[in-house]
Amino acid sequence: MDFLDEEKLMDACMIAGKILMENGAEMHRVEDTMNRILDVRHGDGEAMSFVIPTGIFVTTRYGRTTKMKRIVKRRQNLEMIVEVNSLSRQFSAQDLSVDELYDALTELEKNEADFPYWLKIVSSGLISGFMMLLFEGSFQDIGITMLIGALGYSFYSYLARVMKARFIQEFVATFLMALLANGLNQLGLVTNPDTVIIGSIIILVPGIQIMNSIRDFLAGNTISGTVFMMEAMVIAGMIGAGVMSALKMF
Repeated sequence: MDFLDEEKLMDACMIAGKILMENGAEMHRVEDTMNRILDVRHGDGEAMSFVIPTGIFVTTRYGRTTKMKRIVKRRQNLEMIVEVNSLSRQFSAQDLSVDELYDALTELEKNEADFPYWLKIVSSGLISGFMMLLFEGSFQDIGITMLIGALGYSFYSYLARVMKARFIQEFVATFLMALLANGLNQLGLVTNPDTVIIGSIIILVPGIQIMNSIRDFLAGNTISGTVFMMEAMVIAGMIGAGVMSALKMF
């Protein structure tokens, strides 16, 4: 392939990796997807990628062309991961050209697939309520748990947009949730505040980070596995600190 095609292929590969990294994919999946895209035109093992939690590197076999992109944000959006995987499979099956793959990934990066904000709030409330029931909570508390979960998630989303420092938003949001649950308990509106708090904060528990770290460890990516596990532990610690701080006020 000529130089311009190689440049566009590597740019498409970088965009695919960036989208996967920023939306919660594990490192093994990111490297595998990027390598499959490169192998279509370069041949098996002729070009390769290297991914760490804060950066992506792509190079050809002899290092004639090397590209790097820094990752500065991460969130959880499985819809974006599915879209990238679908495009990479189509390209591997040669249903897409290099230009079509690049254009599709560029469009996907500009117009991120996401659910409406109101739907996220409603879903967080429903999840909180039914998770409270799974922890043997009372049916009488399901409405309040849904309300607290929805309010807590909306406040967390707002803090995540306006605050630059990470992990503080988990502390503040869970502090607010536990404060509301205990306050309503003092008013006699809650029968079991413990299950209400558990149901409310469950939406912030870093389950995806924990699973990603385990999968990266199993795939031999110990750097990313350690980073994601430490990140999950810090988030869990901030959630616990927020709840305990609120409980100390009563």
